[in-house]
Amino acid sequence: MGAPADARLTWRAFLTLLSALLQQGARTVVGLVVTPIVIRGLGKELYGAWMMIQQSVGYLALSDLRPMGTLKYTLALRQQAQDVSEKRRLIGAALALWAFTFPILLLLGVGLVWVTPALIRTASGGVNAVRLAMGMVCIGVAMDRLLSLPANVLRGQNLEYKAMWVNAAAVVAGGALTAGAVWAGWGLPGVAGAGLVGVVLTGGTWGWVTRRVLPWFGAERPRKAELVQFTQVSAWNFFNALSWLLVSSDILLVGLLMGPSAAAIYSTTGIVMRLAVAFAVQMLTAGNAGLGDLCGQKAWERVEQVRVEMARFALAVTTVVGAGVLALNQAFLGLWVGEGLFGGVALNLLLVLAGIETLVFTVDSQVLDTLLEFKPKTTALLLCGVFVWTAGPLLSRAWGAAGVAFALLLAYGGLMVYQPLLIRRRTGIAIWPHARGLVRPGLVAGLVLAAAWMLPLQLVPRTWAGFVGSAVAVGGVAGALVWAVGLSARARAELLARGRFLLQQRRGNPGR
Repeated sequence: MGAPADARLTWRAFLTLLSALLQQGARTVVGLVVTPIVIRGLGKELYGAWMMIQQSVGYLALSDLRPMGTLKYTLALRQQAQDVSEKRRLIGAALALWAFTFPILLLLGVGLVWVTPALIRTASGGVNAVRLAMGMVCIGVAMDRLLSLPANVLRGQNLEYKAMWVNAAAVVAGGALTAGAVWAGWGLPGVAGAGLVGVVLTGGTWGWVTRRVLPWFGAERPRKAELVQFTQVSAWNFFNALSWLLVSSDILLVGLLMGPSAAAIYSTTGIVMRLAVAFAVQMLTAGNAGLGDLCGQKAWERVEQVRVEMARFALAVTTVVGAGVLALNQAFLGLWVGEGLFGGVALNLLLVLAGIETLVFTVDSQVLDTLLEFKPKTTALLLCGVFVWTAGPLLSRAWGAAGVAFALLLAYGGLMVYQPLLIRRRTGIAIWPHARGLVRPGLVAGLVLAAAWMLPLQLVPRTWAGFVGSAVAVGGVAGALVWAVGLSARARAELLARGRFLLQQRRGNPGR
């Protein structure tokens, strides 16, 4: 790949990163503001039920075989192709598969609403509210499956940054609608209704933007061979997503085992780490389309360079945030949502470690997705999901919710070991040189986290001013250690060079 093309790819990845930061930043701020409102408005039990509803419908969302997500990956591999008709046929294939599976989604949605009282056990006064909320969320999922098409086309063409304001505005609007519904006293159905309105507004706006950015945007009838191939890839993408959902449905599992109130405590204990991981995942996946372009060209040296940079970033972010969570999470939750929603030191530690593993193996997961290596990755994910749902209930008998978190930790560890083997088989990239580059930041991360975990309880702040000061101190020290000790001089120089390069591209605006 020549220098102009490389510069354009880097610049687009940077703009997509800014878009992801804007979206996730809005989601983080809105979450921090709205979550206490929802918890106080709904109460612990109904808030836990809401968390269970959100993870339950994740399975429903997969019943269309994920054609829109598959479309993103297939278009990413064809970014440089000039055959617009082929791209329109791919869109046609996605729509055909969606139309075929849509009745299945509707039937499963009706079934899910029917079994909701048995699935989410609440006091008698909350049964109807939970069932109505489940129904509204199912409708939102059904609509989102189709309305997400324009967004996935833009992402597949590495042009998501053209609509960087859409997601952020949708998140803010959704937060405002949710807070308004709680304030108006509409309860859990009002919260679900706010999400439904957000799906419609977001999908419509994405369609308008995509039409303006890509004049060729539309659909053509796919050829039979193209439809068959697209369906095969989409099926493995579906099983991949289903397996991932099995692994990551820990809140739902806790709720099923111990009730919605336990799910609420588990959720709030891990909320800061989840927000941080989601923020970082958005940053890591911002370059997905560009990574797909490199994989399509089989530029394995560049792929490995990007992979190492992403892994170092993942470790750095989770180390700094994890240190803060280990030291200050109990104090933060007490100030933020009140007492009684912290699950304990052991659960806190396990969720932090699981969050770190999530971000680290997400790096290799993105590489495998852009290579369309869904089959072996899915098999591994499925085994891990079965392990979590088997070992979690067994371990919870002795350790409660912490047992589920420990099962999750073990499953994620298995993925961290297995996925590099898959990448080596597909690309020839050696495992040890890659792992060796992460030994130093990994050791420093362990030391920083251990130090944060052992901070004396006397330092726990009791006021917001004390908390902010403590957070700045812990984050500052952890960040300084990660930068100065965790990264080699060469790694620091590469990161600084990358920053200077992006600033230079900002002045030239290549590929805009």
